[in-house]
Amino acid sequence: MDFKILETIGLTKNETKVYITLSEKGSALAGQITEKTGIHRRNVYDALERLIEKGLVSYINIDNRRWFNPANPNRFLELIDEKKSELDKNKKIIKDILPYFLQLRKEMPKQDVRFFKGTQGLKSVFEDILRTNENYLGYGPGAVVEKILNFYFPYYIKKRIRSKIHYKLIYEESVRNKKYTENPLSEIKFLPDEYISHTAQRIYGDKVAILLISEEDPLAIIIKNMAITDSFRKHFEILWKSAKK
Repeated sequence: MDFKILETIGLTKNETKVYITLSEKGSALAGQITEKTGIHRRNVYDALERLIEKGLVSYINIDNRRWFNPANPNRFLELIDEKKSELDKNKKIIKDILPYFLQLRKEMPKQDVRFFKGTQGLKSVFEDILRTNENYLGYGPGAVVEKILNFYFPYYIKKRIRSKIHYKLIYEESVRNKKYTENPLSEIKFLPDEYISHTAQRIYGDKVAILLISEEDPLAIIIKNMAITDSFRKHFEILWKSAKK
């Protein structure tokens, strides 16, 4: 039987072992509990003290020796009710102070930085673009992005087209005429391969996403800050003027 459930109501592993041992024996000395559980004697005493405080263990003195007894197991239900009562009380307190923190959040600068790792991290960027539902700009190594997200992009493209999201992208010259450079609602230009790094960027709404394109360890950073996004947008326009159709 799995007794880990007892840990969810506040018992430690040692307390759980001690209570189970007492339940099996009916009554025991601390030394007997140590022998049965393998827990150090000092830790057994600590566990017993805590169990006594929780009303799960009692003891009697016989010939100057302390015999420990397990309490009625219905005490566990009482502990759950006590925990629920405490949670309800804490919930009410949180509700009372919540408006204060919400107000502070409104007064904070509208900025945010989020990091994502792995293939799922890259997907998070494109899912965020769909949620934002705004046209976007960007550049970066198209071949590697397409390879890493090969199975995801058909799904993404369908949702993008359905949402009528347009984009302008700058790719490396070597991928010209590739199928993914001819998607609907898109405008593509090209720069010589030496000017394209291993990072890609997507600029949308008040966010800029920087994607480190690596098959081994992809990484994405989304920055939500209008001033930063505007500077990336201006930089993109300079590159766009230099790129070729």
